[in-house]
Amino acid sequence: MTNKPILDRTEEHWQNILKITAFIILIISIVFILKTLKGIFIPLVLAIFITYLFAPIVEFLAKYKIPRLLTLFIILAALSVAGTFFTQIIVKNTKDFIDLLPTLQSRVLDGMASFLNQYLSIDTSGMSSFFQSQKIAELLSSALNISFSFIGKFLMTILILIFIYLTYHNYPSLINKAFDEEKAKKIFNIVNNINHQIINYIFIKTLISAATGILTGVTCAILGVKFAVLWGAVAFFLNYIPYIGSIIAVIFPILLSAIQFGDVYKPLLVAASLIGIQLFFGSFLDPEMMGNKFNLSPILILISLFFWSYVWGIVGAFLAVPMTAMMKIILQNIKPLSFVAVLMSKKAE
Repeated sequence: MTNKPILDRTEEHWQNILKITAFIILIISIVFILKTLKGIFIPLVLAIFITYLFAPIVEFLAKYKIPRLLTLFIILAALSVAGTFFTQIIVKNTKDFIDLLPTLQSRVLDGMASFLNQYLSIDTSGMSSFFQSQKIAELLSSALNISFSFIGKFLMTILILIFIYLTYHNYPSLINKAFDEEKAKKIFNIVNNINHQIINYIFIKTLISAATGILTGVTCAILGVKFAVLWGAVAFFLNYIPYIGSIIAVIFPILLSAIQFGDVYKPLLVAASLIGIQLFFGSFLDPEMMGNKFNLSPILILISLFFWSYVWGIVGAFLAVPMTAMMKIILQNIKPLSFVAVLMSKKAE
């Protein structure tokens, strides 16, 4: 009689250990699968991302009896023409930047050596041999080659995207057939709410990123900073990466302006302008337009950034915040799991 409660507690203890162990194994398995099959998952997630991005235009034109697939092809054709034009400019800017890199690096090393020798009395004789311009140029060239290999994955993404647009309008009839009327109505309400919020998030985030990129490029062009189109494109893409992206987006044009211009005032003006753009969009407009319903914990953003960067590399870094926001939106629309969405928030809603 006295041993039974002890045995029960022991059994319960081991059951808890087994549950925790099973949960850890499940997490490790999911990470392994996501990392191993990233060639499949990345195009799929990108296709879903683009589906939500184009959804407002597609659904608006569908009201006027224009087929969704036709609208998709028109959008893709227009983006392909514009994308080809801007890609050629960006590639030329990147190649010119790589060609100019040895000269820029030499100036930077000379400036660093002079500063260290004059003010800190540090011997810098081995500095030039440590920083090899050829290695940096090769690094940038390999990064350029990686971006070109991404085109293959993007074509697969477009293929998946076409199939999504061909089939997704059939899901309402399938749900109506699979569930009774009351349950189907509840599912439709949840799905419609999730879709509406995700479309808003992705569309607004892309508009803010585009505005950041355009203003960065125009500012660099007005102030005479070389490769203005390249810096605008970098700012657009890196705006999807929180914290780190905005720093990287401004540091290169600011350093280039410091080397390019002989005086001190012009680089300071470039730095103030670019940092001001990032602060305005990142610290004011982005939170203002997104509203409290999209707020995410900064710690969660950093964790998701590191996690998805580890799993999917640079593509994971770009998709980390959108995927986390989408996950939060889905959870807050499912009542039993809404508490998880609250814990993911920056502040209580």
